Amino acid sequence: MTTLSPKRFFVVAAALAVLAGVPATAAADPSSDGAAEPALVHATENNGCKLNVRAAAGTSAPILVTLSCVNYTTCGHAEPGAAPCAPYVVGEKYGCVGPDGTQVTDDRWAAVAWRAPEPAYVAVACAAFRR
Repeated sequence: MTTLSPKRFFVVAAALAVLAGVPATAAADPSSDGAAEPALVHATENNGCKLNVRAAAGTSAPILVTLSCVNYTTCGHAEPGAAPCAPYVVGEKYGCVGPDGTQVTDDRWAAVAWRAPEPAYVAVACAAFRR
C-alpha cells in the first residue's frame, strides 16, 4: 500500500476535482465554503421511539412515515450557528413528551427532506437532532 504525503495528497485531490468539475478547495476541505451540514432528525425514547413525518406543518396533515429511534431523515435547512433544521415553520399546535420527560405543547415544525422536493415536516419539540 502506498502512502501519500500531504502535499502529494492535495495535488491528487485537486487533479481528481478538476476531472470531476469540482473546485480544488472543495476537494481539499469540504467545509471550506462555510455551508452547514444538515442535521439528522429521529424519534426519542420519551415518545415511544415514534416521530411522524407529515405532509404539512400540522397534526391534521397526512402522515408520510413514522420515524423510530434508529431511522433518520435529514433536515431541510442548515444554517451555520442556528438550531438544527432552523428556521422553523409555525403550524398547528401539538403535544408530546419533551426531552426532560414533561408534557410539551408547541407549534414549531421543521422541514425535512423525506420526499424532496415535496414538503415534509416533523414536530420540533418531539424530535431529536444529530449533527
